[in-house]
Amino acid sequence: MLVSSVTRQQTTKQDTKEGTHLHLQAPKCHLKKMLRNLSLNKWQQVWDSGDTGRAIFNILTKVTLTPASWSRESILLATSHGPFLSYLYTFQLHHSDICACGEKGDPLHHTTSCHMTLSNHFTKPSAENTPLYWKSVLSNKLSRINIAKLISFLTENENLIKQPPDATSSSDSDPDFSPSPRPQTCGLRPSRGSIPRTLQVYRCSELLGPVLKLFLLCESFF
Repeated sequence: MLVSSVTRQQTTKQDTKEGTHLHLQAPKCHLKKMLRNLSLNKWQQVWDSGDTGRAIFNILTKVTLTPASWSRESILLATSHGPFLSYLYTFQLHHSDICACGEKGDPLHHTTSCHMTLSNHFTKPSAENTPLYWKSVLSNKLSRINIAKLISFLTENENLIKQPPDATSSSDSDPDFSPSPRPQTCGLRPSRGSIPRTLQVYRCSELLGPVLKLFLLCESFF
């Protein structure tokens, strides 16, 4: 009995020190979580050290799998794409990036100082607070509604903000500039409502010829 008790105690101490090695498979949920964290970390490193998308980086500094609650118009404003002269000039869709006001036609100009969009203005920020300004504007629901109205106005009235070819243009503009063919609305539909009738008349007249053009213009007066 005594020998058996001593042997049992020694076996217990040995098991306590060395332990028993068990090889258990990790559950799928744990592996998915590990892979997701690794992917997010790698994505964050690429986002921090990237050369492109810096305008969005100043607003969304941390990557996430949850989409930002931005409308189409908010995305256009944040990325500086859309009916802005600075964007059109970059892709040779207009001869100049200067607005009819005389300033560079970028999103900041149209949202803060352009007299054509006075009813949709925000308070102009200082240079050092510009990144915080965009973050604040895009996170506010009422501001996003105002942005949608602004983009819609610029899309429907882009000819009002453009300078004629013989006016003062950007310093590096080409005097022999010939704009690339594109739709009259920069490829953007108004966010609400249909295309204005005057624009429909213009498009049809370009396609169907001068005879039908006269007919459509006469019809627009009735």
